[in-house]
Amino acid sequence: MTERTYQADTMANVLGEVKGDLGRDAVILRTRSFRKGGFLGLIGGKPMWEITARAASDLSGDVAGGQYVPQISLERFDDEPPIGEPPPKARPVARPKARPQARPHAADALAQLAAASPSGGNGAGRLAGEVSDLKQMVSILLGQGHPSPSPAAGPLGQIYANLVAQDVEPAIAEELVDSLRMDLTGRQQCDETLVRAELCNRIAACIKTVDPGEQPAANTRQCRVIALIGPTGVGKTTTIAKLAANFKLRQGLRVGMITIDTYRVAAVDQLQTYAEIVEVPLRTVLSPAELRQAVYALRGMDVVLIDTTGRSQNDLLRLSQLRSFLDAADANEVHVVVSAASNPRCIRGILERFSPLGANRLLVTKLDEASTYGAILNMARVDVGPMAYVTGGQEVPDDIEPADAENLAWKIIGGCENA
Repeated sequence: MTERTYQADTMANVLGEVKGDLGRDAVILRTRSFRKGGFLGLIGGKPMWEITARAASDLSGDVAGGQYVPQISLERFDDEPPIGEPPPKARPVARPKARPQARPHAADALAQLAAASPSGGNGAGRLAGEVSDLKQMVSILLGQGHPSPSPAAGPLGQIYANLVAQDVEPAIAEELVDSLRMDLTGRQQCDETLVRAELCNRIAACIKTVDPGEQPAANTRQCRVIALIGPTGVGKTTTIAKLAANFKLRQGLRVGMITIDTYRVAAVDQLQTYAEIVEVPLRTVLSPAELRQAVYALRGMDVVLIDTTGRSQNDLLRLSQLRSFLDAADANEVHVVVSAASNPRCIRGILERFSPLGANRLLVTKLDEASTYGAILNMARVDVGPMAYVTGGQEVPDDIEPADAENLAWKIIGGCENA
C-alpha cells in the first residue's frame, strides 16, 4: 500500500490536491488539523489541514492481506451521484446547515472557497456543502466532535473558563485550549492530570525568562549598569534595595546606587537608609548630565543600580523626560517593573509605553498581593524582553528570586483550581 500525505491551508485545497494526484476514487486514511508557525507552534500560527490518502487500486491488497483501515472515499464529494442513488433531479436540494463561526479562520476559509469558485453563487453553495461534509468526516475519524468547536465546548471547556477567570486574555486562553484539543485525543482530554501537565508545559513555553547573571551581548564594559523603570507604586525602590543587598552581601560584588527619584523625599530617605545598612555609596542626581557623571564616577563598581521616578504610562511628556535620563545612563539592562496586583487591563498599556524607552528586561513584583496570576501570561505576549526577577514581599534582602517559567505556570494553574 502506497500512502501519500498532503497539506494545505484549507480542507478544500488539500482535498483538491488529493483528487488531482490520486483521482476521484482515492480513499482517505487519516486526517488532522494543526497550526504552522507562531510562537513555539502553540500561540498564533496559521491553521493547516493534512490528509493521508492512497489510490483506490491499492484497496484489494489490504483486503486480501486481512488488514482493515477505516476509509472514506473522495467519490462522495464529486458532482456525479454514487451508483444506485437517484439522479440529482430526484434528490432534494441539501441546504448547508447554519454553523456558529467559533473562530475567524473558519469564516475566512469559506470566503476563500467562494471567491475561488468559477461558477459564482451556485459554486459557493456546492463548496460550502463540501466543506460541511469534510468537517463531518474529520469528526468521525478523530472522534473529537466538531473540528472548530467553541473554546468552552467539550471536556476542555472548564480549562478555558478557568484561564479567563484568572485574567488570562480570552484570545490567549482560546489558543492554549486549541493547542490541547489538537494534540490530545478525546480520552486524553478527559484525563485531568495529563491535561494539567500539558497546560503547564504550554504556559511555561510562553513565558520568556533569563538568568539574572546573563548580561546582554552588547555589554563590553566591566561595570554592569541596571536601571529600573515603571509606573508609580510598583515597588521599584524596595526592589533596588533587594538587588543591592543580594549583589553585595550574597555575591560579594562592589555595588553603587543612583536615584533620580527626587520627587519623593521619602523615597530618597528610604534608599539612603538601605545604602547605609548595606554599606554601598548612593548618589542623588537631578538631570541627565548629572546622571552621566554619576555613572562615570561609579565606573569602578561591579554593579550600578539606578532607581527612577515612577511615571504614568499615559503621561507622554514625563516618559520623554525619563528617556533622556536613560540615554544619559547608557544602561546595559533596563527592567520594566510591573506589579502582578495591577489592573490586568492596564498592564498591556504599561508595557507598550515603557518598552520604547530601551527596555530589555521584565521584573514582576508583588506576587504575594495578586489575587490572580493570568496577567503574567499576558505580559509574555508583549515584546519587552525576558523576565529576570520576581518579588513577593517587603523583606530585604529576601522576597526576590530569579524568574522561573515553570513555577509561574503552576501558579496560574493553581490559581485556576481556586477560580
